Amino acid sequence: MDVLQIFREEADRLIKEMGIDHRVDNAKEGFGDFTLPCFSLAKKYHKSPAEIAKELESKIEKTSYFERIEAVGPYLNFHISKTKLAELSLNEILSGNIFNFEKKEKVILEHTSANPTGPLHVGRARNPIIGDTMARILREYGYDVEVQYFVNDAGLQVATLIWGLKNLNYDDVKEAKCDHAYVKYYQEASKLSEMREDVRNEIRAIMQAYESGDPNLKKFIREKIGCVLEGILQSLRRLNIYVDTVVWESDLIPFSKKVAEELSQYVDEDNGAYYIDMEKMGVKIQKNRFYLYRSDGTTLYFLRDIAYHLNKSKIARYLIDVLGEDHKLHFEALKAIVGLLNPNVTIRPLFYAFVSLPEGKMSTRRGRAIYLDDLLDEGYRRAMEILKDRDYPENEARKIAEKIAISSIRYSILNVQEEKPIVFRWDQALSFEGESAPFIIYTFARANSILKKASWNGSYFPELITHPQEYKLLKLMAMYPSVLTESAEKLSPYLLARYAYSLAMQFNQFYRDCPVIMAEDNLKESRLAIVNAFKILMERVIVLLGLEPLEKM
Repeated sequence: MDVLQIFREEADRLIKEMGIDHRVDNAKEGFGDFTLPCFSLAKKYHKSPAEIAKELESKIEKTSYFERIEAVGPYLNFHISKTKLAELSLNEILSGNIFNFEKKEKVILEHTSANPTGPLHVGRARNPIIGDTMARILREYGYDVEVQYFVNDAGLQVATLIWGLKNLNYDDVKEAKCDHAYVKYYQEASKLSEMREDVRNEIRAIMQAYESGDPNLKKFIREKIGCVLEGILQSLRRLNIYVDTVVWESDLIPFSKKVAEELSQYVDEDNGAYYIDMEKMGVKIQKNRFYLYRSDGTTLYFLRDIAYHLNKSKIARYLIDVLGEDHKLHFEALKAIVGLLNPNVTIRPLFYAFVSLPEGKMSTRRGRAIYLDDLLDEGYRRAMEILKDRDYPENEARKIAEKIAISSIRYSILNVQEEKPIVFRWDQALSFEGESAPFIIYTFARANSILKKASWNGSYFPELITHPQEYKLLKLMAMYPSVLTESAEKLSPYLLARYAYSLAMQFNQFYRDCPVIMAEDNLKESRLAIVNAFKILMERVIVLLGLEPLEKM
């Protein structure tokens, strides 16, 4: 149940009973909670908006939902009853009803899908963090979510790595994880392919043999790429990111060729290569040609991606792709083509801007990147530095430090609007001050500490909850369903990340101004009820963001 929506509907009902077919808006801060602007009523009633507002104030029904309804100039403002808000919001949160969203359809969300040629670097980490958080939000909102990773094992980058593994030897590479061990082979093979035509020809031969189904090569590639992929997935799991299904791109090659036949009327040739002409389809976008086949007959990623989405559309009608902003034209064409072949599918993108270093874009191939594992290790080291003077047993300190590192990295990514670029700086990414995960988690731990010191007996008295900071906190907590809904429908985890920080800030103001343990009798129990409700809600939000709630810090 959306508590604030109950009050909004009550205000709309009161206005409708006055014979006015309008709905209230959100009021500006300091002018109540909802407002009815009366400007559009002036012509009908032949009075000034201020006169109309005043007349409505005198005639409108008095109700327990609003402590006052007053005219302020041309506006009729509604002030929610603190008692009624306390009654409804505490009941909803403490009973868990606020988390019950209507069950919805199945959705397949694809994220990460990084080329399995080396470790994830920080520039790529924005994709899985955003994608995983979005999946959590959509599940909370009622969707049956399946998270997929599309493994690009049939592309040029993988063929380059495989050439390196077959032709180069580095005895000094002894990392336990294949993603770190093999990246040197990929980087050196990339350099050699730029300089030598024979290397480029051998890499193309690997691609052709793999696509034709060479069983020995397939076994070799699946083994090596599978090992790199497991290293990537281990890094993701360390960040609380899990994938439900891994789809191998090469498995879709036979189907992709059938898809190309279905699109044959829109396909043209260019020196032996084949491309789809978007104008022939009646689609006008900035780029007209999207290649499906190379001149050597091997399929290209765009064709295999079409096949992949058509395959997904057999399982779910609603598909979501988490993509870097450089994929906008690719997605626009893909959506049009898949929609042509399956008009019943809905495909939505969640675009994000890039993460870069102060000196420029990160690149695995160029060897200019900060790896995600290194970032996690550095976050852990910094957290241990902070905890070293606190009274924690060694094992407990290590666990807490790891959780702080995970939460700090995730929140530093989520707390920037998806469409805004991020320039990665160590101090900002791992800041434990200001708008940060440690601040949010510390606030949660503070609420837990209060409840440990003073056990709540389960009762509360709404009529005693009158302090402005109590009201502000309760109203903010009551906003959870609308924030979650907006975040899910707009595909924006950032909105929930901002809400988490607002909740933490407001709780600290409540804690500052409203004594809990030192309050008397029924007021103490009522404030403990607020603290308990905050803890329940805050923990839910923390988990949805993929952060780690800590009972103490």
